[in-house]
Amino acid sequence: MLGPLLRASALLAAFAASHLHAQTADADPNLGLLRDNGGAQLVNGQVRAFAMQGTRKILVGGDFVRTADGSERFSLLRMNADGTLDANFRVLIASAGLVQVNAITVADGAIYIGGRFQMVNGMTRPNIAKLTADGELVEGWRADLNGPTDTVHAIAVGPDAVYAGGDFTAQDLWGVARLDRATGAIDPIWRAQTQTAVTPTPVASGRGNVRSLLHTGTDLIVGGYFRQIAGEKRASIARVSLTAPAAVSTFDAPINGGERYAYALALSPDRGTLYIGGDFFAGSVHQHLMRVNAQSGMLDADWKPQPSAQVRTLALLGPWLYAGGSFSGTTPQPYANLMRVASTGTGARDTAWLPNPDARVLALYEDGVRKRLYVGGEFTKVGIASRNGLARIGQVVDPDVIFYDGVDIE
Repeated sequence: MLGPLLRASALLAAFAASHLHAQTADADPNLGLLRDNGGAQLVNGQVRAFAMQGTRKILVGGDFVRTADGSERFSLLRMNADGTLDANFRVLIASAGLVQVNAITVADGAIYIGGRFQMVNGMTRPNIAKLTADGELVEGWRADLNGPTDTVHAIAVGPDAVYAGGDFTAQDLWGVARLDRATGAIDPIWRAQTQTAVTPTPVASGRGNVRSLLHTGTDLIVGGYFRQIAGEKRASIARVSLTAPAAVSTFDAPINGGERYAYALALSPDRGTLYIGGDFFAGSVHQHLMRVNAQSGMLDADWKPQPSAQVRTLALLGPWLYAGGSFSGTTPQPYANLMRVASTGTGARDTAWLPNPDARVLALYEDGVRKRLYVGGEFTKVGIASRNGLARIGQVVDPDVIFYDGVDIE
């Protein structure tokens, strides 16, 4: 009897050792977000965007209508630092059809939200709006991105203007718009129209789709799916001037042909290295995640994390790059949808870090002070913990960091 018991004990010890650093969701937040499935039923909610306010409160956007305790929140809510719902922040976002908040940016005390909606706090605001820090609508700010299929996927704010990226037909914008910070008026001169083919005459039917924006202070990095932007040939990512008329720099990342998306961007603190996540191939061996020179676009051929499928969101934190999406792997232990890899060297994955959300991850935000990683997406579990699209993972790393992902916090 002793032999089998010793072997069982050894196996248990080995299992515990191999899972010692596996990450699980914190007890909070567990708001139990729910959304309307269009058939009079409530199903698991989805989270698509995060941003932090100066009070260390977290803004959460996505597709949801209420929390598990019955508190109504319409695709946007604010959490206190302890993960509880902020009862004093309530914004009414509505539409005749689908309502989603895909992007949130905080700048100069204001909150910018973008997505797919028509009304905010009872006023017409097609797909993008500006709110006060307390969630009141800024009535004098309006941008009419109101084509029949228009959707905002990304927002970046600089001292010069507000930039919105998405799928636009309004005013022949076709992908990205430059908006006045004071009024929201669309700049009629700055145009960076995207196209899915190289053509001398851009057309609405061939428009591209912008999914990520990053304001660098000197220009705008634009990612999505396109083959031409502002009249120049570029494959799904480009650096565009902030001044009118929009001009494309020599930056040229090697994304292969086909319908390939650059969904997520992360820029190193020294601005020299750009990480790109998406649904693409670069060259013959790189897929879905790559590291390039931020000025030239030259690929770092040695850095090869190689997720098996699309990457939708990135967070750069000290020596680690966190990547979320809809990928999976089995070596040396099964992992899915969220991983961290070395930001330098070969991009080796941390094989002991195993949160394992059970479905796609769409948003990441790292609170360096409290050492928490906020995770949003379509999942219902993180590890064995039940979560409806929103989770927080503790004890990420020790150093404080600045978070670079296109959500500009000023």
